[in-house]
Amino acid sequence: MEPSTPLAPVRDGIPCPCCGAAAGAVLLERIPYPGIWDRLRDDWDARFSEAVIRRNTPCGETALRECNLCGVQFFDPPAAGDAEFYRELGESLRYYAPWKWEFDWVKARLARGAAVLDVGCGGGEFLSGIAPSASRAVGVEWSSGAAARARALGLDVREGELAVCAAEFAGAFDAVCAFHVLEHLADPAGFLRSLRRCLRPGGFLFLSVPNRMRSGRAPLEPLDCPPHHLTRWSPASLAALARQSGLFPSEVATEPVEISIPRDRLRERIRSAVRNVPAVGGILETWLPRAAWRAVFLPPLLSLYRRYGVLERAGFFGLSVAIRCVEIPS
Repeated sequence: MEPSTPLAPVRDGIPCPCCGAAAGAVLLERIPYPGIWDRLRDDWDARFSEAVIRRNTPCGETALRECNLCGVQFFDPPAAGDAEFYRELGESLRYYAPWKWEFDWVKARLARGAAVLDVGCGGGEFLSGIAPSASRAVGVEWSSGAAARARALGLDVREGELAVCAAEFAGAFDAVCAFHVLEHLADPAGFLRSLRRCLRPGGFLFLSVPNRMRSGRAPLEPLDCPPHHLTRWSPASLAALARQSGLFPSEVATEPVEISIPRDRLRERIRSAVRNVPAVGGILETWLPRAAWRAVFLPPLLSLYRRYGVLERAGFFGLSVAIRCVEIPS
């Protein structure tokens, strides 16, 4: 799918959007934009107009770089999708998940009666879940359609950017949340400073992003590229951004991995080990993997794995990483 507008060359580099380092970013790969658009169509059943493709294709390819100082990965150029891109993407029934793992993780950490701000609240799913126990639940959402859906639920949701509400929200909330917002922004550090201004002294800031260390990721995932995502985060680089912004990451958690991933990995390793055994290799290849995963992933054992992070220590990670931050005393 070739855009009809002239394509600009990819630049040699840009300052890190997390720590601001102007040099030292390593080039990891270059990804052609036509391939991203094709995969959005094939993998997500997304249909984009030619005008949207032209406007959101700034050059022939995007460059993924990693900052040597803070570890964040970022795309160059940092060209975010416009409102029409997200509107057309949102028409795919496969795109939006109404509930996320981190909603429950954050909800369990909110004090009863807390005043909560959710920035990038979408249709208000998280706010609806915490509103009964919150003294105040407010959302900010830049998509007019999503904001309207949230308000139809009776929620207090403001349409537009956080900066528009900055004066009203300054120091007003016990908890400020931003779920899967940072990775869409060209200036995540600036956005984090805006979130911090909304906190009361002693309040908590909750962030979640896709975990670039997630198991089972494909070589090219189009939603994890521009114009959808401009940065990629690990638990360590997300914590580095928090510290850079004067926050202390008091708790970091990764979403539990889907159990089919380590199960299938175990099966394949056993098959590879036994398939060439003389005479019985075929039988062992069929039955031994099944017996092994049933023994290793018994429900009581799986509960222990979850509790003590056994799968994570073995290198298996789920889709998202979440962090709870408090302000570092000056």
